[in-house]
Amino acid sequence: MNVLASRQDLDLFHYEMECIIRMFLPGEQVRFFDQQPEEEPIHIRVTGEGGRCAVTLETGDFSQCLEEDCGGSDKDRERAVCRLLFRLLQSRTGKTFAWGTLTGVRPVKLVRRLREQGMGEAEIEERLGRDYLTSPEKVRLCLNTDQNQRDILDSAAPGDCSLYVSIPFCPSRCSYCSFVSHSVEKSRALVPEYLEKLYEELAVTGELLREKGLRLRTVYVGGGTPTVLDAGQLRGLMDVLRARFPMDACQEFTVEAGRPDTIDREKLEILANAGVERISINTQSMSNAVLRAVGRNHTKDQFLRAFMTAKEFDFTVNVDLIAGLEGETADSFCTSLDQVVALGPQNITVHTLTLKRASTLYGEKNLQLPGDIPVGDMVDYAHRTLAAAGYAPYYLYRQKNTVDSLENVGYAKGDSRCAYNIFIMDETHTILSAGGGGVSKIVRGEQDIRRIFNYKYPYEYVQRFPQVLARKQALRELL
Repeated sequence: MNVLASRQDLDLFHYEMECIIRMFLPGEQVRFFDQQPEEEPIHIRVTGEGGRCAVTLETGDFSQCLEEDCGGSDKDRERAVCRLLFRLLQSRTGKTFAWGTLTGVRPVKLVRRLREQGMGEAEIEERLGRDYLTSPEKVRLCLNTDQNQRDILDSAAPGDCSLYVSIPFCPSRCSYCSFVSHSVEKSRALVPEYLEKLYEELAVTGELLREKGLRLRTVYVGGGTPTVLDAGQLRGLMDVLRARFPMDACQEFTVEAGRPDTIDREKLEILANAGVERISINTQSMSNAVLRAVGRNHTKDQFLRAFMTAKEFDFTVNVDLIAGLEGETADSFCTSLDQVVALGPQNITVHTLTLKRASTLYGEKNLQLPGDIPVGDMVDYAHRTLAAAGYAPYYLYRQKNTVDSLENVGYAKGDSRCAYNIFIMDETHTILSAGGGGVSKIVRGEQDIRRIFNYKYPYEYVQRFPQVLARKQALRELL
Protein backbone atom coordinates (compact mmCIF):
# COMPACT_ATOMS: atom_id res chain seq x y z
CA MET A 1 0.00 0.00 0.00
CA ASN A 2 1.67 3.21 -1.21
CA VAL A 3 0.70 6.53 0.38
CA LEU A 4 1.40 9.98 -1.06
CA ALA A 5 1.25 12.98 1.28
CA SER A 6 3.11 16.19 1.93
CA ARG A 7 6.32 16.02 3.92
CA GLN A 8 4.64 18.02 6.68
CA ASP A 9 1.75 15.55 6.92
CA LEU A 10 4.13 12.58 6.95
CA ASP A 11 6.21 14.18 9.69
CA LEU A 12 3.08 14.78 11.75
CA PHE A 13 1.11 11.56 11.49
CA HIS A 14 2.45 8.88 9.15
CA TYR A 15 2.57 6.47 12.12
CA GLU A 16 -1.15 6.89 12.83
CA MET A 17 -2.00 6.34 9.16
CA GLU A 18 0.11 3.19 9.04
CA CYS A 19 -1.60 1.83 12.17
CA ILE A 20 -5.04 2.34 10.61
CA ILE A 21 -4.02 0.71 7.33
CA ARG A 22 -2.60 -2.32 9.16
CA MET A 23 -5.77 -2.51 11.25
CA PHE A 24 -7.84 -3.12 8.13
CA LEU A 25 -5.15 -4.86 6.06
CA PRO A 26 -2.95 -6.88 8.45
CA GLY A 27 0.38 -7.84 6.97
CA GLU A 28 0.19 -5.12 4.33
CA GLN A 29 3.49 -3.46 3.44
CA VAL A 30 3.02 0.29 3.76
CA ARG A 31 5.31 2.78 2.03
CA PHE A 32 5.11 6.57 2.21
CA PHE A 33 6.12 9.12 -0.43
CA ASP A 34 6.16 12.90 -0.38
CA GLN A 35 6.60 13.10 -4.17
CA GLN A 36 5.04 11.07 -6.97
CA PRO A 37 7.44 8.16 -7.50
CA GLU A 38 8.32 6.90 -10.97
CA GLU A 39 6.55 3.68 -11.96
CA GLU A 40 4.99 3.30 -8.51
CA PRO A 41 1.20 3.20 -8.18
CA ILE A 42 -0.23 5.40 -5.43
CA HIS A 43 -3.14 3.88 -3.54
CA ILE A 44 -3.80 6.61 -0.96
CA ARG A 45 -3.44 10.35 -1.48
CA VAL A 46 -3.70 12.94 1.28
CA THR A 47 -4.35 16.44 -0.06
CA GLY A 48 -5.94 19.73 0.93
CA GLU A 49 -4.84 22.72 2.94
CA GLY A 50 -6.22 25.84 4.56
CA GLY A 51 -8.58 24.08 6.93
CA ARG A 52 -9.74 21.44 4.43
CA CYS A 53 -8.35 17.96 3.88
CA ALA A 54 -9.12 15.10 1.50
CA VAL A 55 -8.10 11.44 1.31
CA THR A 56 -8.42 9.37 -1.87
CA LEU A 57 -8.25 5.55 -1.91
CA GLU A 58 -7.71 3.65 -5.17
CA THR A 59 -7.19 -0.12 -5.00
CA GLY A 60 -8.21 -2.51 -7.75
CA ASP A 61 -11.74 -1.64 -8.80
CA PHE A 62 -12.31 0.59 -5.76
CA SER A 63 -11.93 4.35 -6.01
CA GLN A 64 -13.33 6.91 -3.59
CA CYS A 65 -12.44 10.31 -2.19
CA LEU A 66 -13.69 11.77 1.09
CA GLU A 67 -13.01 15.22 2.47
CA GLU A 68 -13.98 17.39 5.41
CA ASP A 69 -13.14 20.61 7.20
CA CYS A 70 -10.38 19.95 9.65
CA GLY A 71 -9.79 23.08 11.69
CA GLY A 72 -6.56 24.95 11.92
CA SER A 73 -4.28 22.94 14.20
CA ASP A 74 -1.98 20.06 13.32
CA LYS A 75 -3.87 17.84 15.76
CA ASP A 76 -7.19 18.69 14.12
CA ARG A 77 -5.76 17.78 10.72
CA GLU A 78 -4.31 14.52 12.03
CA ARG A 79 -7.66 13.45 13.47
CA ALA A 80 -9.51 14.41 10.28
CA VAL A 81 -7.13 12.52 7.98
CA CYS A 82 -7.35 9.44 10.22
CA ARG A 83 -11.16 9.59 10.21
CA LEU A 84 -11.29 9.87 6.43
CA LEU A 85 -8.82 7.03 5.96
CA PHE A 86 -10.75 4.87 8.45
CA ARG A 87 -14.04 5.44 6.64
CA LEU A 88 -12.53 4.72 3.23
CA LEU A 89 -10.95 1.45 4.37
CA GLN A 90 -14.17 0.55 6.17
CA SER A 91 -16.05 1.02 2.91
CA ARG A 92 -13.42 -0.89 0.93
CA THR A 93 -13.13 -3.91 3.26
CA GLY A 94 -16.51 -4.09 4.97
CA LYS A 95 -14.73 -4.23 8.33
CA THR A 96 -15.29 -1.96 11.28
CA PHE A 97 -13.56 -1.57 14.63
CA ALA A 98 -15.17 -0.39 17.84
CA TRP A 99 -12.19 1.69 18.96
CA GLY A 100 -12.30 3.71 15.74
CA THR A 101 -9.12 5.65 15.00
CA LEU A 102 -7.77 5.39 18.56
CA THR A 103 -4.46 3.59 18.16
CA GLY A 104 -2.83 4.33 21.51
CA VAL A 105 -1.97 1.82 24.21
CA ARG A 106 -3.68 3.76 27.03
CA PRO A 107 -7.11 5.09 26.00
CA VAL A 108 -8.17 5.49 29.63
CA LYS A 109 -5.55 8.23 30.02
CA LEU A 110 -7.27 10.21 27.28
CA VAL A 111 -10.62 9.85 29.02
CA ARG A 112 -9.10 10.89 32.34
CA ARG A 113 -7.51 13.94 30.73
CA LEU A 114 -10.84 15.02 29.29
CA ARG A 115 -12.54 14.48 32.64
CA GLU A 116 -9.90 16.60 34.38
CA GLN A 117 -10.65 19.35 31.84
CA GLY A 118 -14.17 19.45 33.24
CA MET A 119 -16.04 17.31 30.72
CA GLY A 120 -18.95 15.16 31.84
CA GLU A 121 -19.49 11.57 30.73
CA ALA A 122 -21.97 12.46 27.97
CA GLU A 123 -19.60 15.10 26.61
CA ILE A 124 -16.64 12.68 26.66
CA GLU A 125 -18.69 10.06 24.84
CA GLU A 126 -19.71 12.59 22.20
CA ARG A 127 -16.15 13.91 21.85
CA LEU A 128 -14.55 10.49 21.33
CA GLY A 129 -17.29 9.39 18.96
CA ARG A 130 -16.89 12.56 16.89
CA ASP A 131 -13.10 12.89 16.91
CA TYR A 132 -12.07 9.22 16.92
CA LEU A 133 -15.17 7.27 15.79
CA THR A 134 -15.03 5.29 19.03
CA SER A 135 -18.15 3.33 19.90
CA PRO A 136 -20.22 4.34 22.94
CA GLU A 137 -19.57 0.89 24.47
CA LYS A 138 -15.79 1.35 24.42
CA VAL A 139 -16.03 4.89 25.75
CA ARG A 140 -18.18 3.66 28.64
CA LEU A 141 -15.64 0.89 29.30
CA CYS A 142 -12.95 3.58 29.58
CA LEU A 143 -15.14 5.73 31.81
CA ASN A 144 -15.87 2.79 34.13
CA THR A 145 -12.20 1.84 34.25
CA ASP A 146 -11.22 5.41 35.05
CA GLN A 147 -13.79 5.54 37.84
CA ASN A 148 -12.56 2.26 39.32
CA GLN A 149 -8.89 3.25 39.42
CA ARG A 150 -9.28 6.89 40.39
CA ASP A 151 -8.78 6.54 44.14
CA ILE A 152 -5.54 4.58 43.68
CA LEU A 153 -4.18 7.19 41.25
CA ASP A 154 -5.24 10.01 43.55
CA SER A 155 -3.31 8.35 46.39
CA ALA A 156 -0.01 8.60 44.48
CA ALA A 157 2.37 11.13 46.01
CA PRO A 158 5.70 12.65 44.94
CA GLY A 159 8.51 10.28 45.83
CA ASP A 160 6.44 7.12 45.39
CA CYS A 161 7.83 4.33 43.25
CA SER A 162 7.31 0.68 42.37
CA LEU A 163 9.73 -2.16 41.70
CA TYR A 164 9.53 -4.68 38.86
CA VAL A 165 11.71 -7.80 38.98
CA SER A 166 12.05 -9.93 35.84
CA ILE A 167 12.52 -13.71 35.86
CA PRO A 168 12.58 -14.32 32.08
CA PHE A 169 12.28 -18.11 32.11
CA CYS A 170 9.27 -20.32 31.40
CA PRO A 171 8.70 -24.09 31.37
CA SER A 172 7.90 -23.83 27.64
CA ARG A 173 7.27 -21.10 25.09
CA CYS A 174 3.66 -20.40 24.13
CA SER A 175 2.99 -19.92 20.43
CA TYR A 176 1.55 -16.43 20.98
CA CYS A 177 4.26 -15.19 23.35
CA SER A 178 6.73 -12.46 22.41
CA PHE A 179 8.34 -11.98 25.82
CA VAL A 180 12.06 -12.51 26.17
CA SER A 181 11.55 -15.58 28.34
CA HIS A 182 13.55 -18.71 27.59
CA SER A 183 12.37 -22.27 27.99
CA VAL A 184 13.98 -23.36 31.24
CA GLU A 185 14.48 -26.83 29.79
CA LYS A 186 16.95 -25.34 27.31
CA SER A 187 18.55 -22.73 29.56
CA ARG A 188 18.42 -24.16 33.08
CA ALA A 189 22.22 -23.92 33.38
CA LEU A 190 21.94 -20.14 32.93
CA VAL A 191 19.53 -19.64 35.84
CA PRO A 192 22.09 -19.59 38.73
CA GLU A 193 24.34 -17.07 37.01
CA TYR A 194 21.34 -14.97 36.00
CA LEU A 195 20.13 -14.87 39.60
CA GLU A 196 23.60 -13.94 40.82
CA LYS A 197 23.64 -10.91 38.51
CA LEU A 198 20.04 -10.05 39.33
CA TYR A 199 20.80 -9.98 43.05
CA GLU A 200 23.68 -7.58 42.40
CA GLU A 201 21.44 -5.30 40.37
CA LEU A 202 18.79 -5.43 43.09
CA ALA A 203 21.37 -4.38 45.66
CA VAL A 204 22.30 -1.33 43.57
CA THR A 205 18.62 -0.52 42.98
CA GLY A 206 17.86 -0.71 46.70
CA GLU A 207 20.75 1.65 47.44
CA LEU A 208 19.42 4.14 44.86
CA LEU A 209 15.95 3.98 46.35
CA ARG A 210 17.23 4.76 49.84
CA GLU A 211 19.69 7.40 48.65
CA LYS A 212 16.94 9.30 46.80
CA GLY A 213 14.41 8.92 49.61
CA LEU A 214 11.85 7.12 47.43
CA ARG A 215 8.88 5.32 48.99
CA LEU A 216 8.28 1.81 47.68
CA ARG A 217 4.54 1.41 47.08
CA THR A 218 4.37 -1.88 45.16
CA VAL A 219 6.60 -4.78 44.12
CA TYR A 220 5.82 -6.97 41.11
CA VAL A 221 7.87 -10.08 40.27
CA GLY A 222 7.08 -11.16 36.72
CA GLY A 223 8.61 -12.64 33.66
CA GLY A 224 8.44 -15.20 32.31
CA THR A 225 7.27 -17.38 35.12
CA PRO A 226 9.01 -16.67 38.45
CA THR A 227 7.76 -19.94 39.95
CA VAL A 228 9.78 -21.85 37.36
CA LEU A 229 12.60 -21.35 39.89
CA ASP A 230 13.06 -24.27 42.24
CA ALA A 231 12.07 -23.85 45.88
CA GLY A 232 15.58 -22.92 47.01
CA GLN A 233 16.02 -20.32 44.27
CA LEU A 234 12.59 -18.85 44.93
CA ARG A 235 13.34 -18.58 48.65
CA GLY A 236 16.66 -16.92 47.83
CA LEU A 237 14.96 -14.32 45.64
CA MET A 238 12.43 -13.53 48.37
CA ASP A 239 15.24 -13.19 50.94
CA VAL A 240 17.16 -10.77 48.71
CA LEU A 241 14.10 -8.61 48.12
CA ARG A 242 13.33 -8.38 51.83
CA ALA A 243 16.96 -7.61 52.65
CA ARG A 244 17.48 -4.95 49.99
CA PHE A 245 14.15 -3.10 50.06
CA PRO A 246 11.86 -1.69 52.77
CA MET A 247 9.24 -4.37 52.25
CA ASP A 248 7.56 -3.83 55.60
CA ALA A 249 6.29 -0.46 54.35
CA CYS A 250 5.36 -1.80 50.92
CA GLN A 251 1.59 -1.79 50.33
CA GLU A 252 1.43 -4.53 47.69
CA PHE A 253 3.68 -7.51 46.81
CA THR A 254 2.78 -9.54 43.72
CA VAL A 255 4.40 -12.62 42.16
CA GLU A 256 3.29 -14.11 38.86
CA ALA A 257 2.92 -17.85 39.44
CA GLY A 258 1.46 -17.95 35.97
CA ARG A 259 2.00 -21.55 34.90
CA PRO A 260 0.03 -24.04 36.98
CA ASP A 261 2.65 -26.73 36.26
CA THR A 262 5.27 -24.70 38.18
CA ILE A 263 3.20 -24.36 41.38
CA ASP A 264 3.33 -26.61 44.42
CA ARG A 265 2.53 -26.23 48.09
CA GLU A 266 6.16 -25.63 49.08
CA LYS A 267 6.55 -22.69 46.70
CA LEU A 268 3.25 -21.17 47.77
CA GLU A 269 4.32 -21.43 51.39
CA ILE A 270 7.62 -19.70 50.58
CA LEU A 271 5.73 -16.84 48.93
CA ALA A 272 3.25 -16.52 51.77
CA ASN A 273 6.00 -16.49 54.39
CA ALA A 274 7.82 -13.77 52.41
CA GLY A 275 4.78 -11.50 52.61
CA VAL A 276 3.54 -11.97 49.05
CA GLU A 277 -0.13 -11.00 48.94
CA ARG A 278 -1.03 -11.46 45.29
CA ILE A 279 -0.33 -14.20 42.75
CA SER A 280 -1.47 -15.02 39.23
CA ILE A 281 -2.40 -18.54 38.18
CA ASN A 282 -3.05 -18.23 34.47
CA THR A 283 -4.80 -21.01 32.65
CA GLN A 284 -5.52 -18.92 29.48
CA SER A 285 -8.13 -21.57 28.53
CA MET A 286 -9.92 -24.42 30.26
CA SER A 287 -9.76 -26.53 27.10
CA ASN A 288 -6.95 -29.10 27.10
CA ALA A 289 -7.00 -29.18 23.30
CA VAL A 290 -6.45 -25.42 23.12
CA LEU A 291 -3.70 -25.57 25.76
CA ARG A 292 -1.86 -28.20 23.73
CA ALA A 293 -2.29 -26.20 20.52
CA VAL A 294 -0.64 -23.09 21.98
CA GLY A 295 2.26 -24.93 23.64
CA ARG A 296 1.27 -24.84 27.30
CA ASN A 297 2.35 -27.98 29.13
CA HIS A 298 -0.37 -27.97 31.78
CA THR A 299 -3.93 -29.26 31.80
CA LYS A 300 -7.19 -27.94 33.14
CA ASP A 301 -6.92 -30.33 36.10
CA GLN A 302 -3.44 -29.05 36.97
CA PHE A 303 -4.80 -25.52 36.98
CA LEU A 304 -7.66 -26.53 39.25
CA ARG A 305 -5.31 -28.28 41.69
CA ALA A 306 -2.97 -25.27 41.77
CA PHE A 307 -5.88 -22.89 42.29
CA MET A 308 -7.40 -24.93 45.13
CA THR A 309 -4.01 -25.22 46.84
CA ALA A 310 -3.52 -21.45 46.57
CA LYS A 311 -6.88 -20.91 48.25
CA GLU A 312 -5.45 -22.51 51.39
CA PHE A 313 -3.21 -19.46 51.68
CA ASP A 314 -4.40 -15.89 52.03
CA PHE A 315 -3.50 -14.76 48.49
CA THR A 316 -5.44 -12.47 46.21
CA VAL A 317 -5.50 -14.57 43.04
CA ASN A 318 -5.70 -13.39 39.43
CA VAL A 319 -6.56 -15.73 36.56
CA ASP A 320 -5.83 -14.82 32.92
CA LEU A 321 -7.88 -15.90 29.92
CA ILE A 322 -7.15 -15.15 26.25
CA ALA A 323 -9.87 -14.65 23.65
CA GLY A 324 -8.97 -15.90 20.18
CA LEU A 325 -6.45 -18.67 20.86
CA GLU A 326 -5.86 -21.33 18.22
CA GLY A 327 -8.59 -23.93 18.33
CA GLU A 328 -10.80 -21.77 20.53
CA THR A 329 -14.45 -21.27 19.63
CA ALA A 330 -16.95 -18.83 21.05
CA ASP A 331 -18.57 -21.68 22.98
CA SER A 332 -15.30 -23.02 24.41
CA PHE A 333 -14.13 -19.55 25.46
CA CYS A 334 -17.45 -18.79 27.15
CA THR A 335 -17.31 -22.15 28.91
CA SER A 336 -13.77 -21.40 30.11
CA LEU A 337 -14.85 -18.03 31.44
CA ASP A 338 -17.91 -19.48 33.19
CA GLN A 339 -15.77 -22.14 34.87
CA VAL A 340 -13.22 -19.59 36.07
CA VAL A 341 -15.94 -17.26 37.38
CA ALA A 342 -17.44 -20.19 39.30
CA LEU A 343 -14.11 -20.62 41.12
CA GLY A 344 -14.39 -17.06 42.45
CA PRO A 345 -10.88 -15.61 42.00
CA GLN A 346 -10.65 -12.01 43.15
CA ASN A 347 -9.24 -10.86 39.78
CA ILE A 348 -9.82 -12.07 36.22
CA THR A 349 -7.91 -10.57 33.29
CA VAL A 350 -9.29 -11.04 29.79
CA HIS A 351 -6.73 -10.58 27.04
CA THR A 352 -7.37 -10.52 23.31
CA LEU A 353 -4.94 -12.54 21.17
CA THR A 354 -2.20 -10.37 19.73
CA LEU A 355 0.12 -11.51 16.96
CA LYS A 356 3.51 -10.16 17.97
CA ARG A 357 6.59 -10.15 15.80
CA ALA A 358 8.69 -12.26 18.17
CA SER A 359 6.04 -14.96 18.56
CA THR A 360 5.94 -18.30 16.77
CA LEU A 361 2.34 -17.64 15.82
CA TYR A 362 3.30 -14.43 14.00
CA GLY A 363 5.37 -16.36 11.49
CA GLU A 364 2.85 -19.16 11.12
CA LYS A 365 -0.07 -16.82 10.49
CA ASN A 366 1.95 -14.34 8.38
CA LEU A 367 -0.07 -11.71 10.21
CA GLN A 368 -3.35 -12.97 8.78
CA LEU A 369 -5.44 -12.50 11.88
CA PRO A 370 -8.06 -15.23 12.37
CA GLY A 371 -11.09 -13.27 11.22
CA ASP A 372 -13.31 -16.34 11.29
CA ILE A 373 -13.08 -16.46 15.11
CA PRO A 374 -15.77 -14.26 16.73
CA VAL A 375 -13.35 -12.65 19.17
CA GLY A 376 -15.51 -9.57 19.60
CA ASP A 377 -18.36 -11.80 20.77
CA MET A 378 -16.02 -13.46 23.29
CA VAL A 379 -14.88 -10.11 24.69
CA ASP A 380 -18.44 -8.80 24.90
CA TYR A 381 -19.59 -11.97 26.65
CA ALA A 382 -16.74 -11.62 29.15
CA HIS A 383 -17.68 -8.04 29.93
CA ARG A 384 -21.36 -8.87 30.49
CA THR A 385 -20.68 -12.03 32.48
CA LEU A 386 -18.06 -10.49 34.73
CA ALA A 387 -20.23 -7.44 35.41
CA ALA A 388 -23.11 -9.71 36.41
CA ALA A 389 -20.78 -11.66 38.72
CA GLY A 390 -19.64 -8.52 40.54
CA TYR A 391 -16.35 -7.86 38.75
CA ALA A 392 -15.49 -4.30 37.65
CA PRO A 393 -12.89 -3.21 35.06
CA TYR A 394 -9.98 -1.45 36.75
CA TYR A 395 -7.16 -1.36 34.19
CA LEU A 396 -7.12 -1.51 30.41
CA TYR A 397 -4.57 -1.39 27.64
CA ARG A 398 -4.36 -2.06 23.91
CA GLN A 399 -1.65 -3.41 21.61
CA LYS A 400 -0.86 -3.36 17.92
CA ASN A 401 -1.79 -6.41 15.82
CA THR A 402 -4.53 -7.45 18.23
CA VAL A 403 -7.40 -9.43 16.72
CA ASP A 404 -10.22 -7.02 15.77
CA SER A 405 -8.14 -4.19 17.29
CA LEU A 406 -9.60 -5.03 20.70
CA GLU A 407 -8.32 -4.61 24.25
CA ASN A 408 -7.02 -6.29 27.39
CA VAL A 409 -8.94 -5.63 30.59
CA GLY A 410 -8.30 -6.48 34.21
CA TYR A 411 -11.44 -7.05 36.31
CA ALA A 412 -11.58 -7.11 40.11
CA LYS A 413 -14.09 -7.93 42.83
CA GLY A 414 -14.43 -5.48 45.67
CA ASP A 415 -11.21 -3.74 46.66
CA SER A 416 -8.87 -6.41 45.23
CA ARG A 417 -7.41 -4.28 42.44
CA CYS A 418 -3.70 -4.56 41.66
CA ALA A 419 -2.25 -1.08 42.19
CA TYR A 420 0.93 -1.94 40.25
CA ASN A 421 -1.12 -2.64 37.12
CA ILE A 422 -2.80 0.75 37.46
CA PHE A 423 0.47 2.59 38.05
CA ILE A 424 2.27 0.95 35.12
CA MET A 425 -0.60 1.62 32.73
CA ASP A 426 -1.16 5.21 33.84
CA GLU A 427 2.57 6.00 34.15
CA THR A 428 1.75 7.76 37.40
CA HIS A 429 5.02 7.26 39.20
CA THR A 430 8.53 5.91 38.77
CA ILE A 431 8.98 2.18 38.14
CA LEU A 432 12.43 0.79 38.91
CA SER A 433 13.11 -2.45 37.03
CA ALA A 434 15.71 -5.15 37.50
CA GLY A 435 16.49 -8.19 35.36
CA GLY A 436 16.46 -9.13 31.69
CA GLY A 437 14.05 -7.05 29.63
CA GLY A 438 13.31 -4.69 32.52
CA VAL A 439 12.51 -1.05 31.68
CA SER A 440 12.92 1.57 34.38
CA LYS A 441 10.51 4.48 33.84
CA ILE A 442 11.48 7.67 35.61
CA VAL A 443 8.38 9.87 35.85
CA ARG A 444 9.36 13.52 36.30
CA GLY A 445 6.06 14.91 35.01
CA GLU A 446 3.20 13.84 32.76
CA GLN A 447 5.15 14.89 29.67
CA ASP A 448 8.60 13.98 31.03
CA ILE A 449 9.11 10.22 31.31
CA ARG A 450 12.63 8.87 30.88
CA ARG A 451 13.27 5.19 30.17
CA ILE A 452 16.35 3.08 30.81
CA PHE A 453 16.35 -0.38 29.22
CA ASN A 454 18.05 -3.55 30.37
CA TYR A 455 19.27 -6.04 27.80
CA LYS A 456 16.42 -8.32 26.84
CA TYR A 457 17.68 -11.87 26.74
CA PRO A 458 19.02 -13.68 29.81
CA TYR A 459 22.32 -14.61 28.16
CA GLU A 460 22.77 -11.01 26.96
CA TYR A 461 21.92 -9.66 30.42
CA VAL A 462 24.57 -11.91 31.97
CA GLN A 463 27.25 -11.29 29.36
CA ARG A 464 26.84 -7.52 29.33
CA PHE A 465 26.16 -7.05 33.02
CA PRO A 466 28.80 -4.27 33.50
CA GLN A 467 26.78 -2.15 31.05
CA VAL A 468 23.59 -3.02 32.97
CA LEU A 469 25.15 -1.62 36.16
CA ALA A 470 26.44 1.45 34.31
CA ARG A 471 22.94 2.19 33.06
CA LYS A 472 21.56 1.67 36.55
CA GLN A 473 24.05 4.18 37.95
CA ALA A 474 22.84 6.68 35.32
CA LEU A 475 19.51 6.69 37.12
CA ARG A 476 21.12 8.88 39.79
CA GLU A 477 21.00 11.81 37.39
CA LEU A 478 17.30 11.24 36.62
CA LEU A 479 15.79 10.43 40.01
